[in-house]
Formats: sequence, C-alpha cells, structure tokens
Amino acid sequence: MSHVNNKDHLQTLSEEQFNLLKIINQEYEMGMLALNSLGSHTLTVYGGSRVKSTDKAYNGIEKIAELLGKKDWGIVSGGGPGIMTAALDGAKEGNGKAYAFCINIPGEPPAPNPDVSLVFSQFSVRKYLLRQSDAFVFAPGGLGTLDELMELLTLMKTDKYPVKPIFLYDSKFWAGYMKWFKEILLMERGVVAKDFMKLFKIVDTPEEVVNCLYAK
Repeated sequence: MSHVNNKDHLQTLSEEQFNLLKIINQEYEMGMLALNSLGSHTLTVYGGSRVKSTDKAYNGIEKIAELLGKKDWGIVSGGGPGIMTAALDGAKEGNGKAYAFCINIPGEPPAPNPDVSLVFSQFSVRKYLLRQSDAFVFAPGGLGTLDELMELLTLMKTDKYPVKPIFLYDSKFWAGYMKWFKEILLMERGVVAKDFMKLFKIVDTPEEVVNCLYAK
C-alpha cells in the first residue's frame, strides 16, 4: 500500500493568488477606515441601477434618505445609478452624509458628488462593508439586490450576524417573492423555519421606515 507524503504535496500560493490577497486586504482596510467616520447611525440602501428617476420607488428611497439625513443618519449605498443615486441624493438633501461604496463593473458609473466615494474590485469586500449599518432598505432591484438580501437573511438566521431592521420597499415589487417564501419555501416544502418571515418588514412609504426605526 502506498502512502501519500504530504510534504511532497504542499500547496503554495501562486503570484496571482498572493496579489489577490493583497488587494482584498487593502480594500478591507480602505473600507474599514471609511466606516469609522460614518457617525452613530447608518442606513444601507440596496436597489437596482436600472430603476428610473420617474419610478415611485426611486422617489420613495430619496425621501427615506432625506428624512433620516435630517436626523443625522449616514446613508450608505452601492454608489451606482438608479436606486443607489436616489439614496445618496436624498442624504445630501437632508444634510446627512452620503457614502458610496462602488463596485468596478461595466455599465455602472459612480453616482455624482457623495461625501465619500470608494471603488472596490471585490464583491465580497464591498458586501461585508455594506452590511455594517444599523438598518437596511431593499428597494426594487435585480440579481445583485436579491443576492444581498438572501445573504443578509442567511447570516441573521444562522446567528452569524446580529438581527437588525430590514425593510423591503414597494410591496407590489416584492409580492411574488413573498408568495414564494410563504407558499413554497415555508408551507409546501418546509425548507425554512416559521420565524423566517419575521426578519423583515414590507413597507410602502418613507414614513413607515422612519417611524419603525424610532418606535419605542
């Protein structure tokens, strides 16, 4: 019987892998330094880059950011167009701080004039930094928005991240998703726990978000 000699099969990092680790570490350090300047309360807004400024959700997100900006909240978003720009513009209108954590991908130019704008090459780093806020609003969006929501819910449900307020903005947009959660995941297949639905709240107005955050 032959035996594998582990000493002969030690794996080492390639130069490409080592350089990637350096980039990841640099981006984490850059982001963590920015987080230290966010202030006492922050809201992260997720949503689609393709949502138009004429969309009801766009205007609602802009108003949420404005109202919380007036209460000295920092507003954090992905830094691209659409919902992300709405959040950052709203923060500025409310004299709050607007923080853009951009990702370097094609077709997503950075939002104009945030207080802080950082560009990341690694999704994993940006995702970690975006979820360091006190509360989260998910507006209509595509794959990226859904990915961020499911990861955040998973982390909270598995006690890898503290439970914090999550708002799903625009009930019409989320209706099909909620039906799937309830009828398929929960009732038909039983692949999620019964308290899963308590991790988020569906809202349709900016005032609902603000009132929930300040409810005693």
